[in-house]
Amino acid sequence: MALIECPACSKRMSSKAAACPHCNFKSVGVSNEQRQRELQQVMQRKRERLMSQSMLALLIAIAAFTYFFMQQPESGSWQLHLANGGMLVGLVWFVINRIRMLLLKVRS
Repeated sequence: MALIECPACSKRMSSKAAACPHCNFKSVGVSNEQRQRELQQVMQRKRERLMSQSMLALLIAIAAFTYFFMQQPESGSWQLHLANGGMLVGLVWFVINRIRMLLLKVRS
């Protein structure tokens, strides 16, 4: 029994395991065509999840900016810190997700 890398999640799994314990990718008892189709479905789900997270991050940043622009909180108030923090968190999360999407595209 050897440890191999799962083609879907890149985590280590047993070569005799029927499916990856981390992502349930079936590796034993299926044809090569079925394996490729399953791998494409796993990658598509990952892309969709990252896209959803990117849109949520962008929505948070836009909502924080809108609040900052419309309410114009006083300098040093907790509302100002909340708006700035929301914009920062949203934009950083968006950029990180975009980088993750790029790395996923390069890997596949």
